[in-house]
Amino acid sequence: MKARLLLFFVFPLLVGVSAVGIYLIEGNPESAFGSLFNSLWWTIVTVGTIGYGDMYPATVPGKSFGLLVLCMGVLVNSVVVAVASSWFFNLRSSREKGLKKVYLNDHIVVCSDSPVFIQSVLNENQRFVEGQKAVIVTPLDRHPLLGSDLEKVPWVQGEGYNLDALEKASAKNAVIAYASYQDDADTVMTVMQLEVLSPKGRIKTMALYHVQDYLSHLQNVGVDYAIKTFDVYVPMMVQACLSQGSPVWLREIILRLTSKSRIKSNIVPDHQAGVMWIDYIKAAKSERGEMPLALVNKEGILIINPFVDEMVEPETRVLAIVPTQPDTLGDDPLDAVDALGVEDIKPQGHIVICSDELPFINRLLWELELAKIIDNIVVVSLLPPLGSYPNRAKVDWVQASSFSDDGLAAARAEEAKMAFIDHQRDSHTLMAVLRLEKITNGEIFTVASYREPEFDERLLAVGCDYCINVDEMVAPILSQNAAYPGIGMLVEQLISHQHDSESLYVEQLNDKWTEQPWLETVIQLKENYHFLPVGLILGHNNKMLVNPKPDHLVKVNDRLVLICLTEFKPQLPYFSELASAVVA
Repeated sequence: MKARLLLFFVFPLLVGVSAVGIYLIEGNPESAFGSLFNSLWWTIVTVGTIGYGDMYPATVPGKSFGLLVLCMGVLVNSVVVAVASSWFFNLRSSREKGLKKVYLNDHIVVCSDSPVFIQSVLNENQRFVEGQKAVIVTPLDRHPLLGSDLEKVPWVQGEGYNLDALEKASAKNAVIAYASYQDDADTVMTVMQLEVLSPKGRIKTMALYHVQDYLSHLQNVGVDYAIKTFDVYVPMMVQACLSQGSPVWLREIILRLTSKSRIKSNIVPDHQAGVMWIDYIKAAKSERGEMPLALVNKEGILIINPFVDEMVEPETRVLAIVPTQPDTLGDDPLDAVDALGVEDIKPQGHIVICSDELPFINRLLWELELAKIIDNIVVVSLLPPLGSYPNRAKVDWVQASSFSDDGLAAARAEEAKMAFIDHQRDSHTLMAVLRLEKITNGEIFTVASYREPEFDERLLAVGCDYCINVDEMVAPILSQNAAYPGIGMLVEQLISHQHDSESLYVEQLNDKWTEQPWLETVIQLKENYHFLPVGLILGHNNKMLVNPKPDHLVKVNDRLVLICLTEFKPQLPYFSELASAVVA
């Protein structure tokens, strides 16, 4: 403050006194200081230590006064440099510490205490990042992504439920906000504050939570969409056994890793409306290469795999798989992706669950029950046995290390046909897979979760049949649901096996099948059986076409990825009873 007073008062005073003083000392009609303006010019040049030399005092008193003015100018300049340096340092420091307000409009706000979640969301929102339309709000004491390509994204230090922090992030001007904290109560409070700040609910709030009970709380405070990690990866682990290949299909349309198709939703133009659903499928696939999956009607209700006579009304939103390459109608064999986990499962044997995570065990048992998998189950865990198992007569519990030889021996792992493995530490998961594969000579079908990036390569190297990243799908689902409402609910239903849901199944075609193009296959199964083929696993190499071209020939031994009602699981003459089928 003192330095500012010096600049605002002392500097003008110095210039004024110096100009008048030199004018009084040197001013005469024949000198260069004959006018007050010339004296002012000399004063500014001298105080600024520029020294053009175009005019200078000629008398001893004038030179002495000039020396004094010069010294005062050096002193004032030093103060100016110090003040400016301090201002720039404080500005940079405040930005680095997340204390500076970020002025943005139409941007995204990511509120979280998890660097992994923050990075995942920003990676899915590159359009906003590249346009400098993203800001992070985190309670961490430094930028959560230092050392990465995203370290230049501005951030605000503070809790997401703190109004001051949200105001610094210009949250009321944001269009999308993502919230996820280890404590779900913080997530609820953050969503509530965001909804309060946003004028007329303009902002779309996307949330990740961890405890099932908190979904209702999030909905009560106005969240637009919320998802739970276990709701994604646990059902997909069960899918990997029940409908081999379907998790790969889902992963590709959501993450867009190697396939040339993605899921998208658009409002139906008036000229395409007014037709039955089956006719809309024919036109969309043959003309644009799109594979319609669901629609959102005017009331906002999501209808997956509508009946053939469902009318496509104007202003209806259709969710479809669309080619990402222009002027293409889908994938050809060169675009096929690896369909991992399409392996035979022994017809006899029990199921082993290796985990020390109680929420995982509970959710997995529930998913197996929904899928009507009635095989005996043995849990190997250091946790004490559960008191009861709803809807299941008995679950054997071995209280031992879930990746130890003794624990697996007590679980009769050598007789098991499949195993589900989940640990907080990926090294424990790796050891469990390694020992299970060794005990059974590779005959067991192992499905594992992992957390560290690229750890799947190590799991596959020791024989794991299918593995899934715990967090990989969450941020993409949230981001895509923000852009295309309904995608989140679509994914949740497709991986569920509740009795009234449309789920994914994989069926192999036997020698009773007559070879025909993909579009004819889609229409035949849709019109006659309400089955909607959406993907194809090639029989000769186990490669997957995520969105086949209309004229691609579907052959014997190919596998169809289908959407159908859970209670109408496919049982047609030209569907083989796969050796990998789970007893149900």
